[in-house]
Amino acid sequence: LVKEKTGLDSRVTVLGHIQRGGKPTARDRVLASRLGGAAVDALIAGETDVMVGEVDNEIVLTPLKDSYSKRKPIDKQLYRLAQILAT
Repeated sequence: LVKEKTGLDSRVTVLGHIQRGGKPTARDRVLASRLGGAAVDALIAGETDVMVGEVDNEIVLTPLKDSYSKRKPIDKQLYRLAQILAT
């Protein structure tokens, strides 16, 4: 479809660190280690139905229920941009 409309070849790329701009930094690796360690600690402590994240440079556990029950309004400009980029 891209070639038909633009004459340019395209290929599929699976985004990982490329999406964020390249190879993981030392901070990325430290954060991954901190999050992983906190996840293991949570499991050992019997915590269930939580996700591990970082807020204000602190590792926090958030109930999974909060991830879908506390909804934020959709940014209409970003939504429109996503629609444009997806076509």
